[in-house]
Amino acid sequence: MSELILPADTPFTEVAEPYDRNLDAGAALDAAFARARIGKTRVLAKFGAAWCPDCRVLAGMMAVPAIASYLDRHYEVVPVHIGRYDVNMDLPARVGLSDGLEGVPALVIATADGTIVNTGRIFQWRTARSQTVQDLADYLTAFSG
Repeated sequence: MSELILPADTPFTEVAEPYDRNLDAGAALDAAFARARIGKTRVLAKFGAAWCPDCRVLAGMMAVPAIASYLDRHYEVVPVHIGRYDVNMDLPARVGLSDGLEGVPALVIATADGTIVNTGRIFQWRTARSQTVQDLADYLTAFSG
């Protein structure tokens, strides 16, 4: 059972532009891992792009106040813009995805030392439109350590 329980009809709004195209995502990942080591949190690298409807839905779910608060306490979140699979494509390998991206959104959750903890469920959110905010709450609490 999730430690984060939300009403079944928890509303959220898609985020039209969920990724900062100007973010130096490599530096942001480095900083996230450094903060995770200090704060004993996990790193959540969220790969995607604005053209992806499931990426916009997932960003909206992550902005729900209870989810956002949980993320702030347990994760160092780095949204990685991938363009049309032509930007930041070196970064999946840096977080352990040696075969690259199978699709987006892709969530890589790692310990501060870089060990991926959500192996086998990294691409689960490619179907964000068919999932609920509670599904996301359950997912996040399962991997928060």
